[in-house]
Amino acid sequence: MSSLGKRRVAALKQDDLAYTARRREIIDCAALLFRSNGYAATTFKDIAAKLHTDRATIYYYFASKRDLLLDVVRDAVVSVSVSAQQISNSTDTPTIKLQNIIASLLNSYAKNYPHQFVYIQEGMAVNKEQDEQLYQLGKIYEQSLTKIIEDGMADGSFLSGKDPKVIVYGLLGALNWTNRWMVPDGRMSPEEIATTFSALFLDGLLPRADAPVRKKRR
Repeated sequence: MSSLGKRRVAALKQDDLAYTARRREIIDCAALLFRSNGYAATTFKDIAAKLHTDRATIYYYFASKRDLLLDVVRDAVVSVSVSAQQISNSTDTPTIKLQNIIASLLNSYAKNYPHQFVYIQEGMAVNKEQDEQLYQLGKIYEQSLTKIIEDGMADGSFLSGKDPKVIVYGLLGALNWTNRWMVPDGRMSPEEIATTFSALFLDGLLPRADAPVRKKRR
């Protein structure tokens, strides 16, 4: 490890308040630039310029741009995964759980804007070789949502006979697409958007009475 790396580790271990505050400032600045310009197009020079400092300062806090990206998204991913697990393990009905997990995710998007959208935009491809914790957190969220769907199918709350994984991927695809258009102070609040999505998804998942028999054509 380089001398700079050793200083970085030492500062983190000591939990130096000034160091931690400056590090958070860099993370928040990087989140905005990753969101607006894209991860690939953003450089340490860009981040330094935005903060009116130099690249050496950024390197003092982060060894690489990849490390910075992972820290930009980590807190938001931890929060939403823990919430999903708690909702999935609660005693609520599967219908209420699904409504709650949708609301939790959309509220997290607003609360952690733009950090969590950066994860969707740039960080979801993280594998366990790149960052074991983020990889496992993503799996926890997916498993929590899958369990809600499976439990709903098992107790008759949801339409059965469909592949839960396909349903989960469809739900996540729709929810994650909000990174293209949702902003915290937009026309609709996260709660209003969550209610709309819940109605849309549940209309397709709730069991139906037998459909009327279609008349045969003569």
